[in-house]
Amino acid sequence: MPPIQTLRRALAATVLAACAAAPALAEPAELGVVVRLADDARLPPAAMMQVELLDVSRADAAATTLAARSYRVDGLPVEIRLPYDTDDVDARMSYAVAASVAMDGKTVLRTTTAFPALTRNAPERPEIVLEQIAPVAMEGDMPSIAGIPWQVSEIGGRLLVVEDAPTLTFDADGSFAMYGGCNRFTGSAEIGAGTISFPEAFAGTRMMCPEPRMALEQSMVDALGSATGYVRNGSLLSLTNAAGVTVLRLNERPE
Repeated sequence: MPPIQTLRRALAATVLAACAAAPALAEPAELGVVVRLADDARLPPAAMMQVELLDVSRADAAATTLAARSYRVDGLPVEIRLPYDTDDVDARMSYAVAASVAMDGKTVLRTTTAFPALTRNAPERPEIVLEQIAPVAMEGDMPSIAGIPWQVSEIGGRLLVVEDAPTLTFDADGSFAMYGGCNRFTGSAEIGAGTISFPEAFAGTRMMCPEPRMALEQSMVDALGSATGYVRNGSLLSLTNAAGVTVLRLNERPE
């Protein structure tokens, strides 16, 4: 039998060889990125910003995303920490940082130039700039719908030709009063910059009216229940659903 020392040396050599052959584990790291807003750009309230680390080494191919993370931001500039794996980075390659902000599913801000990162003498802490690529509707940009008596002219795409048509009025705090064609209702709507939502149930009277008036009132209630947005154009007001379809058209009622 071989001496015990020989066996120990062979076992140690085997362990060292296995360690040398095993792939190195990726080390987690963080890239500090300062995000600024272009001078003429506007950040929507409570914005969700996505920041990405991209491999841009190949000019003839699309960039590859190595890391991405979303951050809620209330103002810019801000510094974020973007996690990535060092094993994904090759000193011979080129990398860049990009960012974007979406509002209602539409990108409104994004970086429009390349901001190098990590290799090829890139800054240790890149500073990137978000540019405006689509308008951002802010609360003060939307014409008010409060304090105006609105009269319904169309429900669900059907022109309403009726005496004593339904009406709707809003106060500045979102409180509303509605005449549905038979009963009168009150409640509080949530109104934002082009957005609107009504409570599931309205407080109101419980009169019984002829069937056509009751059907009209139910159509009015259903239209308000599906409304998620509004557009005012002078004396005209449209309420739209989540698909952008107009569910209710109203005119400013003359005094």
